[in-house]
Amino acid sequence: MPDKHYLQRELEERIESDPGIWDFIRSASLDGVWYWDLENIEQEWMSPEFWTLFGYDPKTKKHLASEWQDIIFAEDLETAKANLYQHLEDPNHPYDQIVRYRHAAGHTVWVRCRGLAIRDESGKPTRLLGAHNDLTEQMSIRDRLADSNNLLAAVLNSVQSGVVGLLPDRRIAFINAAARDILGGRTEAVPFAWPDDIHFLDRESFQPIDEAHNPVERALAGKTLTGETHILACASQPQNRYVRLSSSSVENESARVQSVLVIDDVTSQEVSRQQVERSSRLDALGQLTGGIAHDFNNLLATMQYAVQLAQHQELPEKADKYLKTALSSIDRGTALTHRLLAFAKRQPGQAKASRVRTIIDEFSELARPTIEEHINLTFEINDPNLWVYCDISQLENALLNLFLNSRDAIIRSGKGSHISIVVRSVAEVDADVGIKLDNPDSYKARGMSEDQAADKARNDNRARRYVEFAITDNGPGMSEEVKRRSIDPFFTTKETNSGTGLGLSMVYGFIQQSDGEMRIYSEEGMGTTVRLLIPRGTVEGKREDPVERLPKAMGSGEAVMIVEDEANLLTMMKDIVETLGYRVFTARSGQQALDLLKAEQSVRVVLTDIVMPGEISGFDLAKRVVASNPHCKIIYMSGYTGFTTDEMGDAVAPMISKPATPTELGLALAEALSSN
Repeated sequence: MPDKHYLQRELEERIESDPGIWDFIRSASLDGVWYWDLENIEQEWMSPEFWTLFGYDPKTKKHLASEWQDIIFAEDLETAKANLYQHLEDPNHPYDQIVRYRHAAGHTVWVRCRGLAIRDESGKPTRLLGAHNDLTEQMSIRDRLADSNNLLAAVLNSVQSGVVGLLPDRRIAFINAAARDILGGRTEAVPFAWPDDIHFLDRESFQPIDEAHNPVERALAGKTLTGETHILACASQPQNRYVRLSSSSVENESARVQSVLVIDDVTSQEVSRQQVERSSRLDALGQLTGGIAHDFNNLLATMQYAVQLAQHQELPEKADKYLKTALSSIDRGTALTHRLLAFAKRQPGQAKASRVRTIIDEFSELARPTIEEHINLTFEINDPNLWVYCDISQLENALLNLFLNSRDAIIRSGKGSHISIVVRSVAEVDADVGIKLDNPDSYKARGMSEDQAADKARNDNRARRYVEFAITDNGPGMSEEVKRRSIDPFFTTKETNSGTGLGLSMVYGFIQQSDGEMRIYSEEGMGTTVRLLIPRGTVEGKREDPVERLPKAMGSGEAVMIVEDEANLLTMMKDIVETLGYRVFTARSGQQALDLLKAEQSVRVVLTDIVMPGEISGFDLAKRVVASNPHCKIIYMSGYTGFTTDEMGDAVAPMISKPATPTELGLALAEALSSN
């Protein structure tokens, strides 16, 4: 054992020889000293400071262990006893705990109580020397800090904005519930590193933002972000979000947190803004187009009159032939200006009813000569007696635009070999019979409130039927950026001078004027489907009136599993299928579906999306389900119609379009169950 320091030896000698020194150490550094006779357990000496700490006059105390045991909290006494017994058995087990006493004035005194057993030569404990330290103020500060933290957490968790405190090393020091959700549903305990699967993308190019411009790095560097908008991509989330970021640096040098980042999910606002911006651009384009078309139409009319007057003159045969050719070109130019004027909303389209078979036959003759030999073009009509009601010339122009877009995408990418145009009847698209809840003018004009319109839409048993033209290719598909901007005027993916970027804009304008709907579904590397829903017509040349809704095929409590990665659509489909009389289980991935199916053996039909995140696609899921439970039926659903039975492999099953109406869902489920 090393020799004691001479000052330590000197201090020990002074304490032994001079009681005043021990009194000074006891009163200045401790809040009570006690010495317990373990052989006479009731006897215990307690220094004056011990009793003063609890508000008692030391002179009134008899130095009995029962005296302090009467004022300690009962549960803390049990803790102290348990530690004492363990310390007496094992010297290495510390007698050290924080306990609570009741002060004579009624409040609580927090004390750190420590003791050391003094043992005889045989190792038997005979005495216990102990000391108290008053922790009341520290515990009060702790409680106030905890209250402040709880209040701050409640405030932060009550706001919709995400709030994140960043440490200098990019770790997250604190994070509220909204930020956890925005950042992909984080569950880690703080502090934790900024997630590697979170990336910020430029909202115009959809490309990752480089490190120098990364908002997190700039915030940590002391830059103040003031409401800048970016796209937030998370590997665990199927959809990107638009977020608005603000930040503030923490100026206090002693603070651990370097910057506070506020994140607002502005996806819905950004989508609305883009829609308004797109509408404004279309309106501006319409005004420009209308003005040019109007003037051009006047010029054509003048030329037409001049040619017609010239034809009345005695002219050589060749001259008359040339005039007829010129007049034919003028007629085609006039038809073009009429379509441009209709797009510009300067005049309504010349809507009429026409037989779909005739339209497709004529379009086929127009399209086939323009397509390369290696591209297969097919047409399918599920009802040869379908009639459609719209401006037929604009419909032909729309189909031609979509066909040429598919052809050009296949040729440019070198991927794909098939284009199909499928026409079918669709019921209940306009289920509110002309009352559009997203268009207040449609019901306010009838003197109805929004609630009245919604009630009518729910309870009216009539529905308008539509004709769907689905143009599908198995080409390269569209990226998210291209899909987002696809109907923007002048946006094109073609090379310079190869396209105007007006094709889809004009198709969209035509559909809007026709009281129809356009849906675009595309996956990169798989292909694209564009659906045009146009009102049905009649043989009398009019738009078909609303018809009685088809009765829904109802279930009888059978178990159905819906597998869909898009949360909102999954919720909507679950509600619909439940109203059809089924018990519904849901999953957002193929793996989750398989796990649930192991526990839910009663599932009789799996209704699954095809393209889903993760390693298990809808086709893969179906194959595993059929292999493990051949009696469980499969129904595929997709917005893309280009899938083939070859891709389904051993799990060939019906496919319904997404989104499907309640009637279509009910019929598909009933047919699947009846095939058992």
